[in-house]
Amino acid sequence: MRMIKVLLGFIIVLFIVCILVVYHPSVTPAIKAGSLDTSFNSPNGFILFNNAANNKDRGVELAIQNDGKIIALGYSNNSINEDVLLARYNTDGSLDTSFGKGGFILYDGGGNDRGLGLALQNDGKIVTSGYTYAGSQRDVLVLRYNANGTPDRTFGTGGVVTYSSPGSGTDIGFGVAIQTDGGIIVVGETSNQTNQDALVLRYTITGSPDNKFGTRGVVKYGGAGMDRGFATTIQQDKKIIVVGSSVKKNKDDVLVFRLNPDGTMDGTFGSGGTVMYSGSGDNSDYGNCVSLQSDDKIVVSGAVSEGRAFDVLLMRYNKDGTPDITFGNNGVAVYGDAGEKNDYGYAHVIQQDGRIVITGFTYNSANDDVLLVRFDPTGKPDKTFGTGGMVTWNGQGNNMDYGQGIALQSDGKIAIIGFSHNGADEDMLLMRFMQ
Repeated sequence: MRMIKVLLGFIIVLFIVCILVVYHPSVTPAIKAGSLDTSFNSPNGFILFNNAANNKDRGVELAIQNDGKIIALGYSNNSINEDVLLARYNTDGSLDTSFGKGGFILYDGGGNDRGLGLALQNDGKIVTSGYTYAGSQRDVLVLRYNANGTPDRTFGTGGVVTYSSPGSGTDIGFGVAIQTDGGIIVVGETSNQTNQDALVLRYTITGSPDNKFGTRGVVKYGGAGMDRGFATTIQQDKKIIVVGSSVKKNKDDVLVFRLNPDGTMDGTFGSGGTVMYSGSGDNSDYGNCVSLQSDDKIVVSGAVSEGRAFDVLLMRYNKDGTPDITFGNNGVAVYGDAGEKNDYGYAHVIQQDGRIVITGFTYNSANDDVLLVRFDPTGKPDKTFGTGGMVTWNGQGNNMDYGQGIALQSDGKIAIIGFSHNGADEDMLLMRFMQ
């Protein structure tokens, strides 16, 4: 009898414990999507890079290596001119001192040099695009580095390739992508003496112009106005998608065009290979970033003007260039307020669950703040992210802060690169957010 009472008592205690475990609220608060990851450069969640010799360091693009290390690209002012800046960070936010000299590299071509586009090869080599100022004009600049940050001397001349169009006009490489055969695609703009054309270059793995592409490795797209290519991505069938802007009736419209692998226009895409988008505000609209979903739908982000201000623009196209009417409003989603406050999108990433995160900047009535906006796969703001789908960050200097590039880590965390004005000068800004 006594054993039965003991056993009953034990069962009652166990039952009470189970109830407490099930119903007692956790003392650890849930980490909200869009919050700063304070384990990155702990406890800040962000890094400010300032080269001691200058007063301006800006980050433009970033990429994540297979080992999780972060490659950051931009440019740095050395008090005389601008140099290409390339840095590598460990996953905890510390500089990787095994890369370059103390974790970063500066490329000085003699004038102003900027890094604007970044891509990683499968062998770990790093390719950048941008421009170098050659006397009285800007030329496309393409650099390739070994995985340890040394120039890859098997590429071009000592790791350097430049492109200059005939005459003394401007040539800029805004974006770069690597094809499966190692070919390098650079997109940007080029002067044709009277106006600007969108420019697409293809280089072989050694840095030579690919004579099988376009005209001796060069494709130009343009009309009577100004046409520019800002970003590119490569489809599995090796077709090349370029986004940018094109001036029509004295205003910029979003430009999307697709090339066949040989550089000819792909007539199966849009109208003769081209798709244009003009916002309802009948003002300037820009396509700044492009990527592909796993179902081959094409995602384009940028900015659309509404009245006197910009709003973040996100569009999705079917593979043939028609708007995906299941997304947003007939293929278009816009983020912004009804007032005259700028909300501008520079770059985006697509998460594994189909949600899309855009970074850029927003005006807070006094200055610009870093902006992140997340949309669900249907083009609606993701209310689980930040506040109503939006996150802003105001830097320590309470001044101008921009997010310009974005990448996803293998664990889903969101890395952002840009710059922050600390009150006296600008620092390259690297941040990490929770997914």
